[in-house]
Amino acid sequence: MIFKRYKHFFMKRYWILTIAGLATACHQPTQQAGHEADSLPPAAVETIPVPDTTTLIMPGKRIGITVIQANADSLIRQMGHPDYSDAAMGTYLNTWYARHRDGIYQTSIFSQRNMGGPDEAITHVKSVYVTSPAFRTTNGIGPGTPMAAIQHQYALTNTGTFVNGKDSLDVYEDIKSGISFEAGKDGICKGVLVYAPEDSGAARRSVHNDWIFVTRK
Repeated sequence: MIFKRYKHFFMKRYWILTIAGLATACHQPTQQAGHEADSLPPAAVETIPVPDTTTLIMPGKRIGITVIQANADSLIRQMGHPDYSDAAMGTYLNTWYARHRDGIYQTSIFSQRNMGGPDEAITHVKSVYVTSPAFRTTNGIGPGTPMAAIQHQYALTNTGTFVNGKDSLDVYEDIKSGISFEAGKDGICKGVLVYAPEDSGAARRSVHNDWIFVTRK
């Protein structure tokens, strides 16, 4: 009688444990999968999809909410008063600094009026620059990514170096795609610049105060 009373209890417990064991086994990585991951190039291992458009880098098109050729005045109203501004002959550079635990991050927008044109009243975004590692391309590239990994994804040309005392930033451009990267002496990306494809003028306008650009010979 005791056996009959608890028969169903033990059988039910057996099946629960069996199903749990199978589920655990399904989630255990195989040794073969580990070898496949080890064989992948660094760029493929580090890529992380970025679904959030507010932090998305799209070469030739946008960084976050800042879209190339958009109305810069509207963006400034959204982002608030910039920490630094410079204007001359219908061109404008606006920079915001955000202090975080890991340092101070920079966002800069360079914009320009089409002087004499029908849309002269609109200040068009020509380039946008960010240093925060929160910004990423769809394949996970952004500030903080090793340049060795970035070179797997873009056709880069080292065009020169920004210098400020002992500090320096090497500039790598992919003009065709509309994106440039700045790297420190440690070979890590420090900043990303996006502009319209083939717009070399926008690519080479400095967003750094008191830094001198030395062209690569």
